[in-house]
Amino acid sequence: MTATANLLAFLGLTATLLLVWRQSWPARLRLFAVQSALLAVLATAIGVLAGKWALLGVGAVFLVVKAWVIPRVLWRIGAGAPVRPIAPGHSSGIALLVAGVLVVAAYVIMLPVNRATELPTEGGIPLAFAMALIGLYLCVTGRDAFGHILGFLVFENGIFALAILATYGLPSIVEAGVFLDVLVVVLIMEGVVAQVRREHASTEEARLRELRG
Repeated sequence: MTATANLLAFLGLTATLLLVWRQSWPARLRLFAVQSALLAVLATAIGVLAGKWALLGVGAVFLVVKAWVIPRVLWRIGAGAPVRPIAPGHSSGIALLVAGVLVVAAYVIMLPVNRATELPTEGGIPLAFAMALIGLYLCVTGRDAFGHILGFLVFENGIFALAILATYGLPSIVEAGVFLDVLVVVLIMEGVVAQVRREHASTEEARLRELRG
């Protein structure tokens, strides 16, 4: 079961790296849903491993909220945005390189933590921390509102995985509050993005900077 938890954390990180690599928002949205589903299974696996059966409920709620409800909201947010064509000479190579550096940094930062703990899930802690760092990077470097929101959600997924792995089972009441907060934030952002799109016909950062003058 320990190997299963570490494998799921690794697959979650792989989905995150693929999300960095892909350019179109529909593909990124599908990868976010896949990452969320993997983390829901991770919560369930750790619940069984640690004997904390409330985590099975957390995994089920996480699956519904993060892999189904929020992707549907994000689809509505991104539906008005055209699929951005890849400009000649432009690729995601630099973004992938930065993501790789963040993975290495996560291992370096978490090495003392792993040495100080004897948890069965310690092998997945650097992977989860790398997910959080990459999500933060996506949030900061997003080129439009959809990119910023998606980066924030990937960051929150990484924090969820880190909390589950590092505490060997996060209290369900804590995660329930986080689910509610994240869902409310996404719904609010949907309204904000819709209003910006109605007034300016775009959510691209470059276009909004031009309007600023």
